Order: sequence, then structure tokens, then C-alpha cells
Amino acid sequence: ITTGVTEEERRAIGHIPHGRGILGLLIDEARPLRLREIAEHPRSVGFPENHPPMRSFLGAPVKAHGRVYGNIYLTEKRGAEEFSADDEQDLVVLATQAGVAVENAQLYEEVRRRERWLDAVRATTHAILLGEDVDETLRVIARTARDLVGGDLALIAVPAGSSELVVQVAVGLHADDLMGTAFPLARSISGEVMATGRPLVIADVSKDPRSD
Repeated sequence: ITTGVTEEERRAIGHIPHGRGILGLLIDEARPLRLREIAEHPRSVGFPENHPPMRSFLGAPVKAHGRVYGNIYLTEKRGAEEFSADDEQDLVVLATQAGVAVENAQLYEEVRRRERWLDAVRATTHAILLGEDVDETLRVIARTARDLVGGDLALIAVPAGSSELVVQVAVGLHADDLMGTAFPLARSISGEVMATGRPLVIADVSKDPRSD
């Protein structure tokens, strides 16, 4: 979050800070930093093109219960050449409050995630106990998996003979086109998962030589 510069100035600066120089020091040491002149500090690396001139600096880590979530920093003290010790104290209090806010948001999301998992277990168990058709039970599981992880598509593939897998259930994007698709058990990602019995996460499946 940036405030104090216009959106046009923000776009002209380019990429958001990478955490080098003074900002990197604030991250590495996770303690308040107050400077009269940024350029005079040995860790200063200057500013990118189109960056507004800045001299005085005040920064503090955003943390709660010993954990650092980020940092907050200010430049160009109004009406003075540098920020004061009182300014630093005030910023530390605000940074701590920001850390608590981030921590609470993460805790809330964790609670919501656990609730979704419990709902998923209940829905699956309910389908099994009711003696639902196998395909319908698998569709419940596929829909739940897709919703839990925020995926576009969920597939359940099962063996068809000794050398192939076939898509028995598809939910989501292009599901109708993929239903019933067969692919080799060997040299496929799903085949490897079945052979090893371990989950597999791939950043870009389109670049994996085992994908069809």
C-alpha cells in the first residue's frame, strides 16, 4: 500500500520495491530505523528513475507476537528535516497494530479453511452412508476438492485395464470434453502418483513432459 504519491507517479516509478538497500536492512534486522539523510547511509542504493526525491526516512517492522509480517516506512518529514523520536515511537505502535490485524486475518482464514474441510468431510461421509451411486459420491469429492483449493477443474481418473487410466469424473472447466478420456498409466502424471502413492504438486503442468 502506497500513500502520498499520485497514481501516475506510482506507475512512473515502475516495479514495487525489491527489499534492497535501506528497505532490505529494515527486513534483515526487523527493528525501527530513523535517518536524517537516506543517501548518507552505507546501505543506500539510490532510487529508480522517476522516483520522487526523498531524504529523511522512518521505518518499522510490522510484527505481532515475535513474527514479522512486513514493514511500514515513511519519508520526507513535513515541516522538519528529520523524523523525531516521538514519531518513531508512534510508528512502532501503529506497526504493531498492523501486525495484529494481519495475524488476525490469517487466523480467521485458517479457521474458515478448517470449517470448509469439515464441511467437505461431512458431505462425503453423508454421500457414502446414504449409499449413493459411486459416480455421484466421486462427483461430491471432486466438487469439494475443486472448491477447497480454488481450482478451475477437478478430475478423478481410475484404472482401465493394466495400461490405461480413464477420467471417470470431471468437474469444472471443460469437464464435459474430458469425461471418459483415456491416457496411458505409464509416463503420465496421474500414473506416477498412483505408482508412488504420494501427492504431486506441479507449478506449470503444460511444461511437464508427462502431460498430454
